[in-house]
Amino acid sequence: MEAEFEIAPVSAEFVFGQLAPAILNDLAKRYAEETGIAVKHWAFWVLSNGSSVPVPTQINASVLPPVRAAHLLKQTLEKVSQVEMQSWSEADRFMITTAIAQLKELNSIGFA
Repeated sequence: MEAEFEIAPVSAEFVFGQLAPAILNDLAKRYAEETGIAVKHWAFWVLSNGSSVPVPTQINASVLPPVRAAHLLKQTLEKVSQVEMQSWSEADRFMITTAIAQLKELNSIGFA
């Protein structure tokens, strides 16, 4: 079973707040390792459970399945939360923990 998604014009700051630069920087490195591309621009794949996953515009679902993109984001959020959680506002903590929970939900139902 494959995760369904829509491509949405959402700003990273809207989704990730002040943490957007750190998240996108780490995620760009993960995409470079995974696919060999240098990220130039981002799009968001919005999954059926509401998770917003930033994905380089140079790739599509045939290059990197949505479930793999969600897994890379989960790894990034977990890493960023370990490093920067002390400096976060309450809103940032809520947003990141909610995003991680949604991505874990995808894992638990067998999507990722």
